[in-house]
Amino acid sequence: MAETVEIDLNGKRRIRLAAKHAAPIPAMTGIALRLAAGEYLKLTDFGGKQPADFWAFNQADVDECLSNEHTRVWVNRLCPKPGESFHTNRRRPILQLVADTCGMHDLLTAACDEHRYRLYGVQGDHPNCAGNLKKAMRGLGHDIVHVPSPVNFFTHVRIGEDGSLETQTPPSKPGDHVVLKAWIDCTVAISACPQEFNPIAGWYPTDLHAAVLVPAG
Repeated sequence: MAETVEIDLNGKRRIRLAAKHAAPIPAMTGIALRLAAGEYLKLTDFGGKQPADFWAFNQADVDECLSNEHTRVWVNRLCPKPGESFHTNRRRPILQLVADTCGMHDLLTAACDEHRYRLYGVQGDHPNCAGNLKKAMRGLGHDIVHVPSPVNFFTHVRIGEDGSLETQTPPSKPGDHVVLKAWIDCTVAISACPQEFNPIAGWYPTDLHAAVLVPAG
């Protein structure tokens, strides 16, 4: 097992965790991995200004998944704060946000897909978050037909007083991260967003890094 790390739970207390599995996520690609109940996932933006499209599914039944709309109803805000949880479409917690050094994320924007890039005039294939999700989950034996709305970590979508939305440059700095704790056995999928036609990824998509952590003995 890799070296132990300390996670600051936003100034409340620190816990020692050991890295069980590390998973680099090259720019414009995606991964899927399994997370057991009680394990932690640390998702890091090493270079800064790189959003992560994120999904989570019940391992036993992928029809149950993290749901942004159900989460917002439960926490009564646009995005959970550390200590609060993301909920599924069956209204139960799936992941708890336990640490967050960025503090700005988006639960409103759909994943980019091949149709979005056609609107930009792209004629050939272009990497996209919806495609990255499907490919990564297929590698674990799951065919995803409907793409749920992702949690867009490290993403800045400004909401105007008139209800307007404006995509802005990501707020994340190099090394910013979130840490999530699994309430149930789940499969998570992460896409290093390939969007290069608006500022949501700072115009130049870069790498992310994921690590599965367990309490250090």
